[in-house]
Parts: sequence; C-alpha cells; structure tokens
Amino acid sequence: MRIWIVFCAISIGLQSATLELSLQNAEQLALQTSDRLKATEIDIDVVKEQENAGFSGLFPKLSLQGNYTYLSTLPSLAIGPPGTQKVTFGDHNNYSVGPTLNYTLWDTFASIKNFQALEKLKEAKKQDYAATKLQILFATRFAYIRVQLALEELHLVTASLELARSQQHDVQNRFKAGAGTQLDKLISNRQVLGFELQLKQKNAELALFSKDLTALLAINSLEDRKLEPLQITLAHLKSIELSAPTKEQPQIKSLRLMTESLTSSASAQTAKLFPTVQLFASSTLAYPNGPVLNQINQNTIGLTLSIPLYIGDPTWHLAASKRREALAAKHRALQLQTDINRDFEKAHDMLSSLDEQKQLATEDVLKSAEVAQLYYSSYKAGRSNLTDVQSANNQALQSKVNAARIDAQILNQLVSLMALSGKEVSHENP
Repeated sequence: MRIWIVFCAISIGLQSATLELSLQNAEQLALQTSDRLKATEIDIDVVKEQENAGFSGLFPKLSLQGNYTYLSTLPSLAIGPPGTQKVTFGDHNNYSVGPTLNYTLWDTFASIKNFQALEKLKEAKKQDYAATKLQILFATRFAYIRVQLALEELHLVTASLELARSQQHDVQNRFKAGAGTQLDKLISNRQVLGFELQLKQKNAELALFSKDLTALLAINSLEDRKLEPLQITLAHLKSIELSAPTKEQPQIKSLRLMTESLTSSASAQTAKLFPTVQLFASSTLAYPNGPVLNQINQNTIGLTLSIPLYIGDPTWHLAASKRREALAAKHRALQLQTDINRDFEKAHDMLSSLDEQKQLATEDVLKSAEVAQLYYSSYKAGRSNLTDVQSANNQALQSKVNAARIDAQILNQLVSLMALSGKEVSHENP
C-alpha cells in the first residue's frame, strides 16, 4: 500500500511539472529568444541614427575654432636715417579663438533629398523587421506542426501495437487450447515485431523534429512540455479569415520603400553637380593686431560659392548608379508580388483539395476500423485467416495516419497563407 501511495504521489508530481506549450506560447517564445529578430531591430536603430545625422545637416553648424602659431623670425624695418633702431612687426606668439557659424544656403536640395532617402530607408528596415518576424513565426509553426504529427503517428502506432499484442495473446491462448495453428502464432508474432519496429522509427522521427523546434524556442528539450493536439491547432487556424496579399505585404513594401530611398539618394547625388552656396560667420579673439601687439575682436562674415567643373568628378556616375539600383529594386518588388500572388493561389487551391480529402479520409478511418473488427471476429469464429486480420489492422492504421497527415498538410497550407498574406493575426483573436 505504501509503495502504491508513493507511486501515485510521484505521478501527480510529474503531471504538475509538465508545462503546456500551445502554439501561441511557442510563437511568443520564439520571438522573444530570436537573435535574428534582435539583430534586425538593431538594424533599425542604426538607420535611425543615420537619419538623425542627415536631419542635423539641414541646420547651421556652430563650432569653436582656434589656432596658435609661433614665429621664430619676425619681419623688421628701420624707419628713419641710417642707424635708426629697427621696428619689429608682429609677435612670436600668434593666436585666435572664437565661435564660427556655417550654413548651407543653397545646395539644390541635396541635404533634404539625403534626409528623405534615410527616412525611407528606416521605414524599409521596419518592414524588414516585420518580414523577419513572419519568417520566424512560419518556421516555428511549421516545426510545431511536424512535432504534433510525429506525436500523433507515435500515438497511433502505439495503439496498434497494443491491439496486436492483445490479439497475439488471444492467438497464443487458442494455440494452447488446440484451436490455433503454429502459422497463426508466427503471423501474430511478426505483426507485433512490425509494429515495434514502426514504434522505434516514429520515436526517432519525433526526436529529430523536436530538435528543430527546441532550436527555434531556445530550450533544451520538449520532455517537460505538452503540445496541444493537432485538432485544437486546426480549429484555431481554421477560424482565421485570410485575404490575398497586397502591396502592404512587408517584403513587397520593403522593396518599394527601398526604391524610393534609392531614388532620393540619386537626386541627392545629382544635386552635387550644381553650385553650392555657403554662409560663414565668426567672431574671434585675435593676437596680435598686425604690427600692434594688442588683442582685438575680429568679426567676419562671408559667402562661399562652389561650382563643380565635371573634371575627375565621380558624382555623375554615382547618381546614375543609384538610379539603376532604384530601378532594379522596383522590378524586384514587382516580381516578388507576382510570385507571392502565385504562391497564395496555389496554397489556396491546395487547401480546398485537402478539405475534400479530409472528408474522404475521415470516412475511410471509420470503415477500415469496422473492417478490421469484422475480420477479427470472423477469425475467432474460424471463418477467416489471421493474415486477413493483419492486413485489415495495417490498413486501419494507415487510414488513421493518412487522416493525421492530411490534417498536418491543411495546417501547413494555412500557415503558408498567413505568411504570404503578410497580415499577422493572433489565432486566438481572429
């Protein structure tokens, strides 16, 4: 009695230690632990800093400038009759210090276009972040479904093995009673061995697929995690209304924004081919004041005009390069939209076919189970061979496996449609 109580206590403790790992929990865990997603988020911060740098270029620049010069030889001049003492001009120590203001009055909008290019680049990086998030969710869902299917097939093979062992026990009893043959005994033993082999194969598949999921979730194993059944996941994802992808799909929108960014960059480069006017103003404390050894406040204001002569200037080629890059990004966006629309239609058509297959598979499961039961009853009555029973059992198992695989395929198509549409909606709140 004490042993039984301890066993029950251990069982209850193990059950309480098992954690529920629903698909939604797996998604959240994958997003929280993904270094790839964190790196993409940092990429956005990098471009934000570049954007701030480009924005600061639109305003005047105030700086403190100073210089110091030491002259070893000073000019001198004798003013008056010969023998008059020479007058030294200046001082050995020369310095000036003070604030200086610089502002670009006109650069053919090069600074503004550069800022706009960085602004669009930042928005493109945000869309890359959304696309990366979708890719992680897709990979997590796909890996989760594969583990679910492996668990379902393992459960079905285990149930078939238990049935085969039960039938093996009946065959052995019939053989001992003289109502069975040695051939029946061997056939039942082979069926048990066959299901035991399948069980080991399914365990190996489960271990393999589990590694993919644990890597995405950044956990050691799934031993203490309980996944939700295929049917629950199927009901969740089936309730989501999916629409065809549009230009707002993150991957497509990212390329469109990249096109706009490159176009603005090309305009900024082209603007450098035209004159630039800059204003500068300064107020400095200077020493000496020419030949007078006094400090003075020197105020200066002026304009600088710069005109490129197109000789040895790579600006024209850089601008042309940016324009070609923008055109290439535009065509990539158009091609990507065509590909995504095609894949969405293919997945939608496949889903419709799978729904029809599911109805047939469900009916096949019921019929095959009934046939297997009738064959076994007929065998016990001496009207059928054990090989017929074995064949019926295998067909019953295969029909259940086919039904589970169709459910998994439906889930995969739903996950694909969600990723292609680019509209991430929680399956708990459709």
